[in-house]
Order: sequence, then structure tokens, then C-alpha cells
Amino acid sequence: MKNTIEDYEDSFNVSYLGPEATFTHEAALRFFSIDKAAVFKPEDDILSVFKSVENEESLYGIVPIENALEGTVNITLDLLIESSVLVTGEIYLPIDIHLLSKANSLENIKKVLSHPHAIAQCRDWFHENAPEIDFEEVSSTSLAAKYCSEDSSLAALSSPIAADVYGLNIIVEKLDTSESNSTRFFVIGKKENEKESESKTSLLFVLKNQPGALYRFLKPIAERNLNLTKIESRPSKRQAWDYVFFVDVEGHAEDEIFGETISELKNEVSFFRILGSYPKHIVSS
Repeated sequence: MKNTIEDYEDSFNVSYLGPEATFTHEAALRFFSIDKAAVFKPEDDILSVFKSVENEESLYGIVPIENALEGTVNITLDLLIESSVLVTGEIYLPIDIHLLSKANSLENIKKVLSHPHAIAQCRDWFHENAPEIDFEEVSSTSLAAKYCSEDSSLAALSSPIAADVYGLNIIVEKLDTSESNSTRFFVIGKKENEKESESKTSLLFVLKNQPGALYRFLKPIAERNLNLTKIESRPSKRQAWDYVFFVDVEGHAEDEIFGETISELKNEVSFFRILGSYPKHIVSS
């Protein structure tokens, strides 16, 4: 039976990319750490997280949006184009990727499983230390750990939490050598946030097919000294060479200056949508 928003007075569901012990699960636990009413609900894929929120089976969902080393998670951007959900929050999670296995040593491992981003971030280490090991991509780092709990010839690139959950040994700590490795996650929902002083707003738009269109769109943002923190384009999938742009700007859409800017921006595009204004996550150094 589908829950409605009114059903969440005592507890509410938060959907995340499962299974248990993914980095997305860890981000969800951190974001909702002070809210004891949150019930965490694993989903098979990012699409299922969106569907759970759209169908009001969950009040919130949490999805990866970009990694500092590997860039944007394109499936999340594509789903934001198609979905009616709002971005209601963000959190940055430091990523430490460990090599986990039922085996006790690297010599006994024949294949390493993980999410494609984790494999890409650790491939140099294997090239130097274990070039004979094969890789297999799976949908999440914790699913890799789950598979490895059933076969001692396998290893997973995953988190310390996954080692505890699935009873695995940490064979090598932190194979991703970059100290700047972190992932940004969006919290998605259907209710708008109350305005806060430190906010960020995500926008989606399609430019008119005219010379200088992107310049004219960005000009009102620059003239009002608003800080643009991200801009990215994705194929719209409506027709060839048609693109949707995503922009993050510091500030809240209800701010007076921001509101004036939005009025001008709408004149420069063929499609415009505010994905959401939400509290800005302060990234610790």
C-alpha cells in the first residue's frame, strides 16, 4: 500500500542506492543523523530512488550527483530532467575506498568487483601492484562486497562499513590515493524547503538556438555578483544536438536579487525550471 505525505508524522522513509553499506547509504545516515524518525530504504538503482519519492513511498531520496575525481553521475542528471521531484538538500561525503575480501591476502584474489567510478579511481594502484587481477563492474560498491562475502576468490572496492556488514577482511586500506576524493549527493523530495541564510539553488534550462545565448544567460548572474558554482550540459534526448544545462548558484530563489535575476534568465531560454533551493552544505577542509 502506498504511503502518502500525511502518513509520515511519526516516521518517514528515505530511499537510497542499496544494498546496505553503500557510500550513498552512509551519506543518508549522516544527512539524517539527528532525525530519529528516518527509516532507511535500500533501492536497486538510482531510478528506483526517484520512483520511490515520486510515488510517495518515501518522503526523501538520496542520490549521488558528482564525484570530485570522476565527475558527474549522468544518470542522476538525466533523471532530474525527466522527474518532477525537487532538490531539497546536499551533502559532501569523503570517499575512502578499501580492498575487501573473505580471503586473507592479495595473492588469493582472482577478480575485483565494484562500481565503475571506484574501479577507475583505483586502477593505477592495481597496475603497479597487481596487474594480473581482472575487474568486473557492478551497480554499487556494497553489492560488490555482498558478492565477495560468498566467494573468497573475489574482492570488492568498497567502504569500511561494508567490511563490517558483510564480514570481510580489509586487505588494503585506501587504494584511492587522492585526499580530495569526495562525492556530492542530492537529497530529493516533493516539498520545498524553508528559506535559510546559507542556501544554494539548482536550475535547469534549455538555451534558444541563437548566437551568444549562453553568454546572455550568464550575464545577469555575473552582473549581480552571484556565485555560480557549477554548470554542465547533457543531451536533452528530444532531438539531435539539443542540450539541457544544469547550473548551481549560491543563494535562495526567493531572495530579492535572485528573483530579479531569474526573471531576466527566463527571457533568454526556451525552457527553464528551478530544481530547488536548499541549505548549502559547508565542506570542511
